[in-house]
Amino acid sequence: MARQRGLVHRLARRVPGSQEAYRRLKIRRALARKVVRIDHPTLDVRIRVTNAATARLRVESVAKEPWTVAWLERTVRPGDVVWDIGANVGVYALLAARLLGEDGTVVAVEPGYASFAALCDNIVLNELDERIVPLPLVLGDAARMATLDYSDLRAGSALHLLDGSAGGAPYRQPVLVHTLDQIVESFGVAPPTLLKLDVDGGEVAVLAGAGAALARSELRSVLVEIETELTEAVVSALAEADLLLAEEIHERDGRPLPGVWYGVFERR
Repeated sequence: MARQRGLVHRLARRVPGSQEAYRRLKIRRALARKVVRIDHPTLDVRIRVTNAATARLRVESVAKEPWTVAWLERTVRPGDVVWDIGANVGVYALLAARLLGEDGTVVAVEPGYASFAALCDNIVLNELDERIVPLPLVLGDAARMATLDYSDLRAGSALHLLDGSAGGAPYRQPVLVHTLDQIVESFGVAPPTLLKLDVDGGEVAVLAGAGAALARSELRSVLVEIETELTEAVVSALAEADLLLAEEIHERDGRPLPGVWYGVFERR
C-alpha cells in the first residue's frame, strides 16, 4: 500500500497539470472524512481537519517545510529523543515518531490550547500515544507567570505573542513559563538528542533556559526557525554549546521566506 501511495504521489508530481487536480481530490476526500493524509510519499501521517482552509494547509505539510522533513529523515535514529518545541497540531512530531519506529520518544511542546487539543487528537488518530509525550507548556529563560496573547483562537494558528502589549488579542491567556532544563531536572523528561525549535520570536529565551541540555554531547543537531533580527543571538547561543551552523534555508520555491530563515546546527 505504501508503495502504491508513493507511485501515485510521484506521478502527480511529474505529469503536467496533474498535481493541482490531485491536490483538489485530496482536499475533497479530506473534508468528507474529516481527516487528511499529509503529502509524504511513504510515511503514513494523518491529521484531523474541519474546514477547507485547514485541509489545504495540511495536505501540503511536506511541501510547506521540505527542509524540516529532510532534516528529520537525515538525522532521526532509533532510540532518539526528539524535542519539537512549538509543535502546533503535531505534523512534524508525528513524522519524527514514524521515523523512530518502535524505539525512541518525541516530546511535543505546544502551549496554545486549541492546537494542543488538536495535537493530542492527532496522536490518538495515528496511534502514537506510546511514542509521543505532549506537553502544554511555554518554554523560556526562567520560571515565571506570563501572558500568551493569541493571534487567532483556531487550532493550527501561529504568531502568538508572549507578554504582548499591542492590544486587540482575542484572548490573553495566563500561562506558566518553565525552562527546558527545569522540565528535564524536575519532571524527569528525557533531554533531547535532536531539537526542533519554532516559537515565532521566542527562540533566544528558549535557548537561554536550555543551557544544560544544549551542552550535552548526546544532542547532535538542532533545527531553528530564526527571526531575522535575532540571527546573531541565536547563532551565538548555539555556538557557545559547540553547535555550529551547518545549513541555512532562506527560500521556499525560489521565494524569500518573510522575515525568518531556518538554520541547521550540528555538534562540532
